[in-house]
Amino acid sequence: MYELPEGKTLSSSSAILVALGATEDEDVVLYEKEADQKRAPAALVRIMVGALALKTIQEKGIDTATTTGTYTLQCDNLITGTGVGVAGMRIGDTWTLQDLLTMSMIQTAADACVTLAFTISGSETQFVVEMNALAQEIGCTDTFFTNVTGLDNPNQVTTARDTVKILRYAMSFPQYEEMMKLTQYTAHPVGGGELTLPNNNNLIRSSSPNSYYSKALFGKTGFTDLAGYCLAAVAQDGGYEYAAVVLGAPEQDAEGNNVGLLHYKDIHTLFDWAFDGFSYKTLLSKNEPVGRLNVNLSWNQDSVVLVPETDFATVVSKDMDAETIIRKVVVDPDTVDAPVTKGQVYGKVELYVNVDQKLGEVNLVASESLERSDLLVFWQEVQNFLQSPWFWAGIILLALLLIGYIILNIVHNRRRRKKKMRRVNKKFK
Repeated sequence: MYELPEGKTLSSSSAILVALGATEDEDVVLYEKEADQKRAPAALVRIMVGALALKTIQEKGIDTATTTGTYTLQCDNLITGTGVGVAGMRIGDTWTLQDLLTMSMIQTAADACVTLAFTISGSETQFVVEMNALAQEIGCTDTFFTNVTGLDNPNQVTTARDTVKILRYAMSFPQYEEMMKLTQYTAHPVGGGELTLPNNNNLIRSSSPNSYYSKALFGKTGFTDLAGYCLAAVAQDGGYEYAAVVLGAPEQDAEGNNVGLLHYKDIHTLFDWAFDGFSYKTLLSKNEPVGRLNVNLSWNQDSVVLVPETDFATVVSKDMDAETIIRKVVVDPDTVDAPVTKGQVYGKVELYVNVDQKLGEVNLVASESLERSDLLVFWQEVQNFLQSPWFWAGIILLALLLIGYIILNIVHNRRRRKKKMRRVNKKFK
């Protein structure tokens, strides 16, 4: 983990910056600020709404262009009087699932989002149950949802770290990015007409110069009195891709400036730092000698060199000296019997910075093959036999038999001498 550069600060209560790898396992957390602090998610709840919707659509093979949902009085009752943003749906209007999903993602369109939940799961309550199940499935530990709209509820909480997990999962569906990148979307109610809505994420709108970020791919904003200003976004440039989440940004800075823009400012700060201050470096090369494994029963040599199974590269500070990387070699056991096969895994090497910050690990494999010596195997079997309890039990038994034999001989000889003496005595009498 790294500290923000001197002179850089964040207004948000909680934040996280992650370098995205090819898979989630290859992601690298570069910065955290109270990343596990539980906070109201506001409209960031829609990231999970989209993720669950796309998961269900894929699993059930739902055609989003022909499947429809209707905005009912039951839907309207969940929204009326709450003050949450809406798309302006009228009771009885019917929309395709594609329209409902897209409007829910790019806008704070609570009416579209509730209708989406009813269409997919039969009710908002059931949809929320499935959201919470999915949150647990993907490894969220401090997230719980009570609604799909983002309305404040004491029990509806998430963290910056969990938000990245949810965002990462949503990104596994290509349709998610496609929707979130739209600067506007035109929906068509089934009965006719059209409704055009802009994306309320100004990070991707060049018409919002104070918020726009040219490298941003997509993002989701949110605001409530309890949550403050929130933003989760992904940016990409020059082959690097980063995700950042800020939660709980205030409306104004200490001087009363930047009304409603501090969450954008914080995201800009994190992304600028990421693109300027970090690079992808190879910290460990394949076939580079790292450790050694003792080998028995090989005639030519008694050990084999261990090398990384693959190169290890990751995103680190441009200023990092490779010599400061700590390598912890773990080989268990440290001695094996031949034969040894080249490329066989015998341990791992873990890489750390700052003593306890783990960058990753790579399997260690044998750099060459070693054959087993039949002569050494025979000699080992002999040694093992000589050291076995059965061998010593046999020796003891033989010793006892020998001692017994000697004792019997002694007794027998004494008896013979006594008999002989008796015969001699009788003869002379």
